[in-house]
Amino acid sequence: MKSSNVIARICGALLVIAMMAPAVSAHEYKAGGMIIDHPWARPSIGTVKNGAAYFVLDNLSDTDDRLVSIKTDIAARAEIHETVMKDGYAKMAAIQGGLAVPKNSKVALAPRGKHVMLFGLKQKLEDGQSFPMTLVFEKSGEVAVVVKIETPKDAGEAVDHSKHGGGGKKMDHSHGHDDDRGS
Repeated sequence: MKSSNVIARICGALLVIAMMAPAVSAHEYKAGGMIIDHPWARPSIGTVKNGAAYFVLDNLSDTDDRLVSIKTDIAARAEIHETVMKDGYAKMAAIQGGLAVPKNSKVALAPRGKHVMLFGLKQKLEDGQSFPMTLVFEKSGEVAVVVKIETPKDAGEAVDHSKHGGGGKKMDHSHGHDDDRGS
């Protein structure tokens, strides 16, 4: 095979890889040194008016930061919550003062852990759709993201957000079992 054919094939392969790269990173957002990776939410169950959103925060800077609030028109209000175990039950608690994102570290918002609680959904979260949300950081400022509504790989697990109250204070949102299927 001639060297020009080999070079042409390599260039073609590199072009295909380059064209695919935006699709791989298309669901990643940046605000200053903060990367917001793959914002997503589960589809609504029945007529439940609450939901949750998840993503990974990657603080690549040399400065600590804090996620202080969330803005979205899809819900009456959004709060940063965490799941804590108390007396053998999963409980929900609003994170007061915002979510710390230390310098050069990642913080995952994921089911059964930290998450964005969406109270008073104005529409059902439908699989395959998306909605806008703005994350407000103490130092990195505001960043608009698009939250994709996806059925997770653990789709056999029921998620019921109907028991979540709200109001920004620590509340008992026990779902009556040992793990947190509600966040």
